[in-house]
Amino acid sequence: MKKLALVNLFFALYIINVQAAELQPDALIDRLAEQSFFNNTKVDVTLRNYGKYLNEDGTGDKLIHSAWGQAFGLDYQSGYFADFIGFDASYVNVVKLAASNYFATRNLLWNDGSGYNKRNAQGFDKISQRYVKIKLGGNEFHNFKAKWGWQVLRNYAVLTTSYQLTKNSYLGYSGTFTYDNYSLDTLYVISSINRDSPEKDQIQTADKKKIHYIAGAGLNYKDKDLSIAYAYGDADDYIRRQLLELSYKPHPQLTLGSQIYFNNPLINYKQLPSNKRAADSNSWYYAADIKWQQDAVGLKLGLAYTKADKDDSTLGYFERHITRNTRWRFNSLTEAAYHYQRNGELAITFLGDYQLSSDLTTAMQINYGQFNFKDNKIKTGEINVWGQWKPSDSRLKNLSIFAKIGKSWTYKANGIQPILDDNRHYQRGSGISGEFIIDYRFNLL
Repeated sequence: MKKLALVNLFFALYIINVQAAELQPDALIDRLAEQSFFNNTKVDVTLRNYGKYLNEDGTGDKLIHSAWGQAFGLDYQSGYFADFIGFDASYVNVVKLAASNYFATRNLLWNDGSGYNKRNAQGFDKISQRYVKIKLGGNEFHNFKAKWGWQVLRNYAVLTTSYQLTKNSYLGYSGTFTYDNYSLDTLYVISSINRDSPEKDQIQTADKKKIHYIAGAGLNYKDKDLSIAYAYGDADDYIRRQLLELSYKPHPQLTLGSQIYFNNPLINYKQLPSNKRAADSNSWYYAADIKWQQDAVGLKLGLAYTKADKDDSTLGYFERHITRNTRWRFNSLTEAAYHYQRNGELAITFLGDYQLSSDLTTAMQINYGQFNFKDNKIKTGEINVWGQWKPSDSRLKNLSIFAKIGKSWTYKANGIQPILDDNRHYQRGSGISGEFIIDYRFNLL
């Protein structure tokens, strides 16, 4: 933050020095106020209260995973000096409110220690973003914009972020060329900060060896009815990811979608021990969905299938986040840890939502998945119900309250591997989860 303040001060003094000789004080202030660098500056304050709870017996014992915290965020966005260069930064402070022994799985609080003891649960603060930004071309539909520094990347080429109490951020470069309905995203990152930590982390392999970079690119097309995104990324001779995401509206009420994700293991991945590999060769995840929106009612049905073979008779799965300390782009109705992405798994999802009023929306999602493992047809599923209140009153327009409760049916496992009984049958497991989020945002400048 100190460096950012000094840079801003430098540009301010530069402008004053150039213009002070010919302008009177009042005219100088007026001229400064007209500068895009100053008059397009924004400062927002964000408050987020977040609690998560899970009671499950997937390992054989009943375990309680819960965490609750409060985040205070400050986001600064400058305008562009000379319509070319600017600076952005974000600061966040997280306060611990409550935690159980297995709090770390909820990814809200900092696990400052080893193991799963609740004494390790800590609040933290960090500067999650600080980057230089540039732009070329003043036309909204024909330009180039780039950033260098610590930044949040959401559904950008092959990387994304997850917003808990804070977001994942990455150190590196990102740049987008835009031409009419087309855009080309490029990225190169070398380090990360996780959403539940204040510390800079190395990007790592599954066995915690350093990955020096992730490089990627994405080609996008978007108009009123059609959206297409293709992306390609490489993680330092470890693994490659490709993806294709489609959305098409042939009718105002009808939306068709599809997502395809492909992992191609490279030399360093193939050298991992078998128990560290999600799959031994190329793995695929295919999904398609259809949505009908009629006034306040929305209905969506999704299908998905995974191919991720292992050669040692253990269960393989499609690895969504293929390097440690990063989040890889994956947008599917059945996004839930490794669930619904196991080898040979067919998943079906139903999502229904209803807008009770202009302020209140409710929804229910049902997931079902099944796959074969050692002569067992294993079936899993879950039901989640949630609601969101976003007041339309202008005095509360930046307030949002979200709550969700869910019930899941799964199997007892060691990691992802099903635990079979003496008769070689899998054993049932279950869980109950809940979460709530209270968001409020207001503008200082």
